[in-house]
Amino acid sequence: MEVHAPHKPIQSIKEFLVHLLAITIGLLIALGLESAVEWVHHRHQAQDARENIMQEVRANQLGVLIHFKAMTNEQKRLEAILAEVIDLQMKRPAKPLGDFNWTYNFPVDSAWNATSSSGAIAYMHYRDVKRYSKLYDFQKLYSSYVQHYLEERHEMNVLTARLHAEGRLSDAEFESIKRIIQSEILRTMELQEMDQTLNSAYSEMLSSEK
Repeated sequence: MEVHAPHKPIQSIKEFLVHLLAITIGLLIALGLESAVEWVHHRHQAQDARENIMQEVRANQLGVLIHFKAMTNEQKRLEAILAEVIDLQMKRPAKPLGDFNWTYNFPVDSAWNATSSSGAIAYMHYRDVKRYSKLYDFQKLYSSYVQHYLEERHEMNVLTARLHAEGRLSDAEFESIKRIIQSEILRTMELQEMDQTLNSAYSEMLSSEK
Protein backbone atom coordinates (compact mmCIF):
# COMPACT_ATOMS: atom_id res chain seq x y z
CA MET A 1 0.00 0.00 0.00
CA GLU A 2 1.29 3.46 -0.91
CA VAL A 3 0.92 6.58 1.25
CA HIS A 4 0.82 9.75 -0.87
CA ALA A 5 2.06 13.13 0.27
CA PRO A 6 -0.53 15.92 0.48
CA HIS A 7 -1.20 17.76 -2.78
CA LYS A 8 -0.48 21.12 -1.15
CA PRO A 9 1.63 22.25 1.78
CA ILE A 10 0.06 21.76 5.19
CA GLN A 11 -0.41 25.16 6.74
CA SER A 12 -2.03 24.37 10.08
CA ILE A 13 -2.15 21.76 12.80
CA LYS A 14 -5.77 21.11 11.89
CA GLU A 15 -4.86 20.28 8.29
CA PHE A 16 -2.06 18.04 9.57
CA LEU A 17 -4.41 16.16 11.90
CA VAL A 18 -7.02 15.75 9.15
CA HIS A 19 -4.38 14.40 6.79
CA LEU A 20 -3.02 12.06 9.49
CA LEU A 21 -6.55 10.82 10.24
CA ALA A 22 -7.19 10.13 6.55
CA ILE A 23 -3.97 8.14 6.30
CA THR A 24 -4.81 6.18 9.45
CA ILE A 25 -8.32 5.35 8.25
CA GLY A 26 -6.94 4.31 4.88
CA LEU A 27 -4.39 2.02 6.49
CA LEU A 28 -7.00 0.46 8.76
CA ILE A 29 -9.33 -0.17 5.84
CA ALA A 30 -6.51 -1.70 3.80
CA LEU A 31 -5.43 -3.96 6.67
CA GLY A 32 -9.02 -4.96 7.32
CA LEU A 33 -9.56 -5.87 3.67
CA GLU A 34 -6.31 -7.84 3.60
CA SER A 35 -7.30 -9.74 6.74
CA ALA A 36 -10.73 -10.46 5.29
CA VAL A 37 -9.21 -11.80 2.07
CA GLU A 38 -6.82 -14.02 4.05
CA TRP A 39 -9.67 -15.27 6.26
CA VAL A 40 -11.77 -16.21 3.22
CA HIS A 41 -8.76 -17.92 1.62
CA HIS A 42 -8.02 -19.93 4.78
CA ARG A 43 -11.67 -20.85 5.12
CA HIS A 44 -11.76 -22.15 1.55
CA GLN A 45 -8.48 -23.97 2.12
CA ALA A 46 -9.89 -25.74 5.18
CA GLN A 47 -13.15 -26.55 3.38
CA ASP A 48 -11.31 -28.04 0.39
CA ALA A 49 -9.18 -30.14 2.72
CA ARG A 50 -12.29 -31.35 4.58
CA GLU A 51 -13.98 -32.35 1.30
CA ASN A 52 -10.87 -34.25 0.19
CA ILE A 53 -10.76 -36.10 3.50
CA MET A 54 -14.44 -37.05 3.18
CA GLN A 55 -13.83 -38.41 -0.34
CA GLU A 56 -10.95 -40.44 1.04
CA VAL A 57 -13.12 -41.73 3.90
CA ARG A 58 -15.80 -42.88 1.44
CA ALA A 59 -13.23 -44.78 -0.63
CA ASN A 60 -11.69 -46.34 2.49
CA GLN A 61 -15.10 -47.39 3.76
CA LEU A 62 -15.79 -49.23 0.51
CA GLY A 63 -12.44 -50.97 0.89
CA VAL A 64 -13.15 -52.26 4.40
CA LEU A 65 -16.62 -53.51 3.40
CA ILE A 66 -15.13 -55.53 0.55
CA HIS A 67 -12.37 -56.78 2.84
CA PHE A 68 -14.82 -57.79 5.58
CA LYS A 69 -16.73 -60.05 3.17
CA ALA A 70 -13.50 -61.50 1.77
CA MET A 71 -12.21 -62.50 5.20
CA THR A 72 -14.97 -65.10 5.62
CA ASN A 73 -13.83 -66.92 2.48
CA GLU A 74 -10.17 -66.55 3.41
CA GLN A 75 -10.82 -68.08 6.81
CA LYS A 76 -12.47 -71.08 5.13
CA ARG A 77 -9.54 -71.34 2.72
CA LEU A 78 -7.03 -71.32 5.56
CA GLU A 79 -8.99 -74.00 7.40
CA ALA A 80 -8.91 -76.11 4.22
CA ILE A 81 -5.15 -75.59 3.91
CA LEU A 82 -4.69 -76.58 7.55
CA ALA A 83 -6.72 -79.75 6.98
CA GLU A 84 -4.58 -80.53 3.92
CA VAL A 85 -1.36 -80.06 5.87
CA ILE A 86 -2.60 -82.34 8.66
CA ASP A 87 -3.59 -85.01 6.11
CA LEU A 88 -0.17 -84.84 4.50
CA GLN A 89 1.56 -84.97 7.88
CA MET A 90 -0.45 -88.08 8.74
CA LYS A 91 0.29 -89.48 5.27
CA ARG A 92 -3.39 -89.45 4.33
CA PRO A 93 -4.60 -88.52 0.82
CA ALA A 94 -5.23 -84.78 0.61
CA LYS A 95 -8.04 -83.21 -1.39
CA PRO A 96 -6.95 -80.75 -4.13
CA LEU A 97 -7.81 -77.21 -3.12
CA GLY A 98 -7.87 -75.49 -6.51
CA ASP A 99 -7.22 -71.82 -7.19
CA PHE A 100 -8.10 -68.99 -4.83
CA ASN A 101 -8.01 -65.19 -4.98
CA TRP A 102 -6.71 -63.55 -1.82
CA THR A 103 -7.68 -60.04 -0.80
CA TYR A 104 -5.83 -57.27 0.99
CA ASN A 105 -6.79 -53.76 2.00
CA PHE A 106 -4.65 -50.77 2.95
CA PRO A 107 -6.72 -47.63 3.64
CA VAL A 108 -5.15 -44.54 2.09
CA ASP A 109 -4.27 -41.36 3.98
CA SER A 110 -3.12 -39.03 1.18
CA ALA A 111 -5.75 -36.35 1.85
CA TRP A 112 -4.97 -36.28 5.56
CA ASN A 113 -1.22 -36.07 4.93
CA ALA A 114 -1.74 -33.28 2.38
CA THR A 115 -3.90 -31.39 4.89
CA SER A 116 -1.18 -31.64 7.52
CA SER A 117 1.71 -30.71 5.22
CA SER A 118 -0.12 -27.79 3.56
CA GLY A 119 -0.94 -26.15 6.88
CA ALA A 120 -4.70 -26.29 6.25
CA ILE A 121 -5.06 -28.22 9.48
CA ALA A 122 -4.35 -24.98 11.38
CA TYR A 123 -7.57 -23.45 10.04
CA MET A 124 -9.82 -26.35 11.06
CA HIS A 125 -11.79 -26.63 14.26
CA TYR A 126 -9.84 -28.48 16.95
CA ARG A 127 -12.74 -30.90 17.44
CA ASP A 128 -12.59 -31.94 13.78
CA VAL A 129 -8.81 -32.27 13.78
CA LYS A 130 -9.01 -34.50 16.85
CA ARG A 131 -11.60 -36.76 15.17
CA TYR A 132 -9.62 -37.02 11.93
CA SER A 133 -6.40 -37.75 13.78
CA LYS A 134 -8.01 -40.51 15.84
CA LEU A 135 -9.50 -42.14 12.75
CA TYR A 136 -6.25 -42.09 10.77
CA ASP A 137 -4.27 -43.41 13.74
CA PHE A 138 -6.60 -46.41 13.85
CA GLN A 139 -6.12 -46.85 10.10
CA LYS A 140 -2.37 -47.14 10.69
CA LEU A 141 -2.95 -49.84 13.30
CA TYR A 142 -5.29 -51.64 10.91
CA SER A 143 -2.73 -51.47 8.08
CA SER A 144 -0.07 -52.94 10.37
CA TYR A 145 -2.38 -55.91 11.05
CA VAL A 146 -2.91 -56.40 7.33
CA GLN A 147 0.86 -56.24 6.80
CA HIS A 148 1.47 -58.94 9.42
CA TYR A 149 -1.27 -61.04 7.84
CA LEU A 150 0.47 -60.85 4.45
CA GLU A 151 3.88 -61.62 5.95
CA GLU A 152 2.56 -64.72 7.70
CA ARG A 153 0.80 -65.81 4.55
CA HIS A 154 4.08 -65.53 2.67
CA GLU A 155 5.72 -67.83 5.23
CA MET A 156 2.82 -70.23 4.83
CA ASN A 157 3.14 -70.13 1.03
CA VAL A 158 6.86 -70.87 1.18
CA LEU A 159 6.31 -73.99 3.29
CA THR A 160 3.28 -75.22 1.34
CA ALA A 161 5.18 -74.74 -1.92
CA ARG A 162 8.02 -76.85 -0.54
CA LEU A 163 5.53 -79.44 0.67
CA HIS A 164 3.92 -79.75 -2.75
CA ALA A 165 7.26 -79.74 -4.58
CA GLU A 166 9.17 -82.12 -2.32
CA GLY A 167 6.25 -84.11 -0.93
CA ARG A 168 7.52 -83.91 2.63
CA LEU A 169 8.58 -81.61 5.48
CA SER A 170 10.29 -82.24 8.77
CA ASP A 171 8.12 -82.63 11.87
CA ALA A 172 9.30 -79.24 13.08
CA GLU A 173 8.33 -77.63 9.76
CA PHE A 174 4.91 -79.29 9.87
CA GLU A 175 4.33 -77.87 13.33
CA SER A 176 5.60 -74.48 12.20
CA ILE A 177 3.25 -74.27 9.22
CA LYS A 178 0.30 -75.37 11.34
CA ARG A 179 1.05 -72.62 13.88
CA ILE A 180 1.28 -70.07 11.08
CA ILE A 181 -2.05 -71.15 9.57
CA GLN A 182 -3.76 -71.11 12.96
CA SER A 183 -2.38 -67.63 13.55
CA GLU A 184 -3.69 -66.56 10.14
CA ILE A 185 -7.15 -67.93 10.91
CA LEU A 186 -7.20 -65.95 14.14
CA ARG A 187 -6.01 -62.85 12.31
CA THR A 188 -8.88 -63.09 9.80
CA MET A 189 -11.33 -62.87 12.70
CA GLU A 190 -9.43 -59.96 14.26
CA LEU A 191 -9.35 -58.15 10.93
CA GLN A 192 -13.10 -58.59 10.53
CA GLU A 193 -13.59 -56.97 13.93
CA MET A 194 -11.35 -54.10 12.86
CA ASP A 195 -13.24 -53.83 9.55
CA GLN A 196 -16.46 -53.40 11.49
CA THR A 197 -14.90 -50.82 13.81
CA LEU A 198 -13.53 -48.83 10.89
CA ASN A 199 -16.81 -49.04 9.00
CA SER A 200 -18.67 -47.63 12.01
CA ALA A 201 -16.09 -44.87 12.42
CA TYR A 202 -16.35 -43.96 8.73
CA SER A 203 -20.15 -43.88 8.87
CA GLU A 204 -20.08 -41.66 11.95
CA MET A 205 -17.58 -39.33 10.32
CA LEU A 206 -19.59 -39.02 7.11
CA SER A 207 -22.90 -38.46 8.93
CA SER A 208 -21.34 -35.70 11.07
CA GLU A 209 -20.27 -33.80 7.93
CA LYS A 210 -23.76 -33.63 6.40
